[in-house]
Amino acid sequence: MKNEPSRERACWCGHPNLEPYSESYHVCRACGTLVSRASLQIDLGELYGSTYWNERQTQHHGLPDIRERARLDLPERCTHWLRRLLALRPAPARVLEIGCAHGGFVALLQWAGYKAVGIEMSPWVADFARKTFGVQVLTGPVEEQPFEPGSFDIVVMNDVIEHLPDPVGTLRHCAGLLGPGGLFLVQTPEYKEHLTHGQLVETADMFLKHMERNNNEHLYLYSRRSAGMLFARLGFPSVEFFGPIFAYDMFFAASAAPLRPVDDAAVASALTNHPAGRLVLALLDKDYESTDRWWAIQRLEAKLKPPSLRP
Repeated sequence: MKNEPSRERACWCGHPNLEPYSESYHVCRACGTLVSRASLQIDLGELYGSTYWNERQTQHHGLPDIRERARLDLPERCTHWLRRLLALRPAPARVLEIGCAHGGFVALLQWAGYKAVGIEMSPWVADFARKTFGVQVLTGPVEEQPFEPGSFDIVVMNDVIEHLPDPVGTLRHCAGLLGPGGLFLVQTPEYKEHLTHGQLVETADMFLKHMERNNNEHLYLYSRRSAGMLFARLGFPSVEFFGPIFAYDMFFAASAAPLRPVDDAAVASALTNHPAGRLVLALLDKDYESTDRWWAIQRLEAKLKPPSLRP
C-alpha cells in the first residue's frame, strides 16, 4: 500500500498496450482490468483520513459517514462477509483485515471466536476503530507492520484491492503472511468485460459510481478474469466467487487449493460454545430472514412484470 513513484500508470499484469475506455480509465484487454488515468501522486494516509470518512463519503459518494456506517454495517455487510467466512474457515483462526475502516468486522470476527487484527492507513481512522469497538488496529501500510511470515490464516480485503497503487506487490506481501492452507477473502467492484462504457451510461449502471469522479480512489477495477489471474500469479489459483451483497461488486475467496465448505450445523455448533458466539448466531439468523424475504420480493416482482420487461 505504498505510494508509487511518478510515472505513467501501467496495468498490474505488465501488458504494455492499454486502450481508451472512458475519460477516466484505460482498459487492458490482456487481462480485463480498467486502469485509472488519475495522477500517481497520492498520499493514501491523507486521502483516506477523517475528511474522507466524514465529508467525502457524504458529500461526494452520498453515503453515511463513518459513525453511521459503524452502526449500519454490522447487521448488513459485516454479517454477510462473516457468513461466508464461517462456511470456509470457521474459528479458531488468525485473521488480518486490511482497510478495516470503523473496525466493526474485526469486532464481529472476535465475537465469532477468531483472533483478529485490523490495519488502516490513517491514524485518525485507526483510533476511531479502537475507541468504537475496542479492537486492535495498526496504522500504516501492511508492508511496514511487524508481522512474521505465516502469522495469519486469513487475509480479508473488502473494498481494498481497487485502491492499491501496487496490487501485485502488496498482495504478494500479504500472501507471505499466510500460513499453510491460508486464504484471501475479497470484495471489490466488478468490471463486466462485455459491457462498453456507452452501455453502462445508457442503462445508468451502478458500476458507474465506481468510475465517475472516483478514479483517484479506484486505481484498478477488476473483472472476474483479471481477479483470477492476479491471485493465480500469487500462488492462489483456486478462486471461488460468491453472491455479493451489492450487485455491482464481486465477492470471492482465493486459496492455493480448493476449499471444503463447512455446513451450517457445524458453524452453529461452534458459535454456541461461547456467549458472544450466540449473539453472532442471532445476527446470522436475522440475516437469513432478511435475505429470504428479499428473494421472495424479487420473485414476486418478476412474476408481476409484463412479459416484455422480464429478463
